[in-house]
This record gives sequence, C-alpha cells and structure tokens, in this order.
Amino acid sequence: MDKVTIQNLKCTKHSNKNVQFIQVNDTINQQDSNKPLFYCSSCFNHDLQFKSMNYLMIDQILQEADKMIIPKWPPVNDFQIISDLIDFTSNQSQFDYVKQITDFFDQFKQEFQAKIDIIQKKMINEALKYPIDSNQIIKRYQEISNILQFQQLLSNQQANSLLEHSSLCKQFIAKSEFQKDKNTELLSNLLTQANQLQANFNLEYPNIIKQQLFTFIDQISFFNEDIAQVRQNQSNSNIQLANISNQNINSEFKLTSELLVKLISNKSNFCSDEFINELNQSLQNLNPLLQCYRFHTIFKENKEPIDFSKISEQRLNLIENYVKHSINLASDSQYENEVKNSLEIKQINQIINSKMSFLKNELIQEFEKFLVDVKPFLKQINFTNSITDQNKFDLFRNLQDENLNDLFQMAKKGLFYFSQQLFVTEFANSQNNCRVKKNKNADYEIEKLNQNSYVNCISSINLQKDLKYVFRIQVESINEGNEFMIGLMRNSNADSKNGYEENLSCFLKNINQSIMKDNGYSCGIYKDLKGNEFKISRNKMIEMRVYLKEQILEVVDYPNYEFKLGLEDQYKQKLTQYDDLRFYVGLFNQGIKIVLKDAEIVNEFRN
Repeated sequence: MDKVTIQNLKCTKHSNKNVQFIQVNDTINQQDSNKPLFYCSSCFNHDLQFKSMNYLMIDQILQEADKMIIPKWPPVNDFQIISDLIDFTSNQSQFDYVKQITDFFDQFKQEFQAKIDIIQKKMINEALKYPIDSNQIIKRYQEISNILQFQQLLSNQQANSLLEHSSLCKQFIAKSEFQKDKNTELLSNLLTQANQLQANFNLEYPNIIKQQLFTFIDQISFFNEDIAQVRQNQSNSNIQLANISNQNINSEFKLTSELLVKLISNKSNFCSDEFINELNQSLQNLNPLLQCYRFHTIFKENKEPIDFSKISEQRLNLIENYVKHSINLASDSQYENEVKNSLEIKQINQIINSKMSFLKNELIQEFEKFLVDVKPFLKQINFTNSITDQNKFDLFRNLQDENLNDLFQMAKKGLFYFSQQLFVTEFANSQNNCRVKKNKNADYEIEKLNQNSYVNCISSINLQKDLKYVFRIQVESINEGNEFMIGLMRNSNADSKNGYEENLSCFLKNINQSIMKDNGYSCGIYKDLKGNEFKISRNKMIEMRVYLKEQILEVVDYPNYEFKLGLEDQYKQKLTQYDDLRFYVGLFNQGIKIVLKDAEIVNEFRN
C-alpha cells in the first residue's frame, strides 16, 4: 500500500471521509476496546474525549519522517524531550562549531602555520565526537524511534483492508509503547549529548592564548572541560582541576588562575568583591604563563579549604570572634579570669554545680573549661531571668545530703502514689457509709462508718497493661470476724455492683488478731502459690501485685514474702480483656479502717 493508498482509505464510520489520524499513544490500555485506531475529521469532531496528545497526522509521518523529528513519536515518558530535540534541530546556526574553529585557525595559522595545522585537526576531531548537526541528530532519532519502519508500515500494501492494516499498526505501536522507558533514556541521552557541546564550547580561551603567548599553542582548547584541567606533558596523566575539593593530593598540579582566585577569594579572607573581580581578570590574562608551574601537592594531607561561602555573615562573625578569643586566652591570663567571672558562665556553673544535676566532679571541671573556651558563642543565649524561681532554685541547690535523700524517697513513692486519688463510689449509698481521707503522712485512710453493707472504694487511675504495680495496705482497725476485700474492679461497674463480683479480689478476714484468707469463699485471688494457708499478723502489711500484660494478680505478706495468693486461671483473661481496671478495696463491717501505705510502679516484683 503506497502513500496515496493509505491516504485515500475511507473511514469505517464515515464512509465519505478519508482517515487522517492514527492513535500512537495509550493503545495498550485499549487492547480490548472497539475504538478504531484510525480517525477521520468527523471522528475527531464527534469524540468529546479526544486527546490530541495520543494522535498523529498520517500525512506528517508519510511526508516528514525521513527528514524531520516527528512530534509525539515514539512513545516516551516525557514528550518535552522530543520537543527540545525539534527545537534543537530547527536552528542550524548553533551547529556551526567546525566553522568557528576553522575561522579561528585560518586567522591564526598565518604566523604559526605548521603548529596550528596539528592543533586544528585535534580540535575538529574533538568536536566531531558530538552530534554536531541536525542530520546526525535526526539519523540517531530515526534509529531509536523506528520511525522509518513506521513509515514503511503505513506505506505497505500487504493489508487489504483498513481493519487488517489497523491490526498491524496496533502491534507495531504497542511494541514501541512497551519500550517507553528505553525510548526515554536513549532520546534523553541524545538531547544531553547535543546540549553538551553547546555548553562546553568556548571560543574565548583560544583568543587569550593567541593574544598572550604563541609558544603555548599546544594548550589551545575550545572546550570548557579542557580549560579547567590543562593537559599535562607526555608522561604525566591528565589531572582535572575544575573542582578543587575533589583534587587528588598525590597528583601533579598545574597552577591556574581559577585555582588562585578560589584560594584567595575564600570568604574567611574578607577580600572585597572589587578586588576579587580585578584579580580574576588580571590572572585570566596570565593563565598560560601560570600553567607552566607544577606542584606535587597543594593542600596538607587530608585537608582542603573550608568553604565559608555556605555560612551566613552572622556565623562568620562568630567564628572570627572565637578565633580572637582563643588567641587572647592563650596569651592573657587576666582576660581568662574575666571570662570565668562573666555573667553567662557564672549562671551556667550555678546550674551544673547544683546537687540536683548529679554530675561527677570530673565532668563539671571539664565542662567549666569548655564554657571558657566557647564563651563567644554564649552571647547568642539570653541569660536574663533564665531561672523561673530563684528562691526555689536556691533551696534545692543548697539542700543537705540527708534532706536530699529524704526528698528522693518521697519522690520515688510519690510519682505514682501522689498522682492518684482514692474515692468511695455511689454504689448502695456507699458515700454515706464510708470515709476516705489523707493523714499527715499523705497516706489514704479508708474507714467504714456504719451499717454492715459492702462499699466500693477505688482509685482514680486506670491501670496500664504494660506496667508493674505494687499496692501495700495495713489494717489499722478491725473487729474479730470482720472481713474486707482487696483487688481490682472495672471503673464502669463501680457505681452499679459490688467490686468482688468481678472475681478479681481477695476475700480476707480477721481471726484471732491475724488476717487470713477466707477458705469458704473465693473472689478470684484464692490460689495458694507460696506457703500453706495465707495468714499474717495484723501489724504486717498486705501487698498486692498487678501486671495485666502477663495476667499477674497476686497478694503477698510484706515485708517477709512468706505467703502468696494468685488469681485463679479461669479469671485471668479479664486482666487483658478490660481497659478500665482500677485498684479496689471493699469493706463490709462498721469500724474497719484500712490505710493505703504505698503505691508504686516497679521494674520487678520481689520474691
């Protein structure tokens, strides 16, 4: 099928119209669709979702594929690449690098004809490594895109109908779409290579050499990458000097104007911009002369210049002040004493020397020396009214050791103990039958006032599953045969039911001045884990241990730990099931008084 034939194919939907467009993008997603590959002008008008990006004019492929880059072909991830290549090939004048080189050498070779002929060939060969004209770029584009194969397919008469031809074209286009990533990479490389010469080309450097010293013509180059790294003679390997920070200190270096300007213009030298600009212009003219000097090393081993241009003026001033400060410290003892007595250092020393800091003397001494050394940087901190309450600070700072120990014992107990409260719930008129108050030791006293009926007294904090808790109570007052419970209950049930109904409590009675487990009734904490028949003297404390995550709920005698009662297995799942379990004490008989002596979060339970 020739070009005229494909152009005269009639549309299957609009028989009076010739096909004009072919879909070349997004065809993979429409493999199972009945949507035609070819469009006529009426199809274009009727398709309200027509995306021009997905279609190419058939005429454009047939008439221009052999001489131009075709927009939107081949399928790529970024069509801007193709657009840039089109722009690049549309301006022939930007590829006249060889002409510029030739013009230069035609002028120059009158004086140094023999030498220039060699260098001219060298530079032209360097330029020819790049795709320097539109034809080379288009040829490479044709190879990557297979546009000529596409052109041949559209012109081929193997298919007898539009449907057959559409099938062949779909296969070809789909194959190209599957190569989107490859097409993108190859065309990007082509564009990068085309742009590289344009960015690298430099005509000024050869003119500098011509104007200054004809004897250095071996160093002539039109390319920036060569200008930055002037070539070494014969046995020396090529060394790049474009980036000082990446130089190899073991290599031989040639001196260049760029290197000198970079070293001199370091921000820490505080040279003016005017001076740097004038110096740069002067050294550029001397560059060919400078390059004859070579050095095996420029910087000290494992050292390179610090790039102060990347820090602010404020920080640079701080560094300047710090250097001056260090010089004065090393040479002036009076200056050092003045620094030590400065307000900033005195206030910091007060804090680190406080007993509450718990720092070793060796560290304090080292830190004081450090403060003297970095004094200029402390000016950034406002020390005015830095302590919120000077009286409290002085009180804690001047505490005697024995007072400090007492304070920490209280704090150890108080972190958890003082953060919670005990209160009587509203169950069964409990608030009129029971009283909870703190005594002078900050212990909670729970006292049953009247009536022989149960009351619930619970804590104000839901226990967390991943923490280990210890609660210690002491029976201060209880009559013979009276009973009480200690355990856990749900906060949501605190006002509606007896705590012991949760089956997470230990039922205890006073028998002959001893606190014993009631063997006739189980409230959950009933299993003997240690000792025979839980029984302790009234003057001993009772400790309850809680670790919900591991389903531990135990009652022991404190401090001897001779007896241990544990939760029965059938109730253990409640410890991990509920999120609102709280410490609970249940009282029945009038006159019972129980004191919560301690409540702690611990790392481990004692045996």
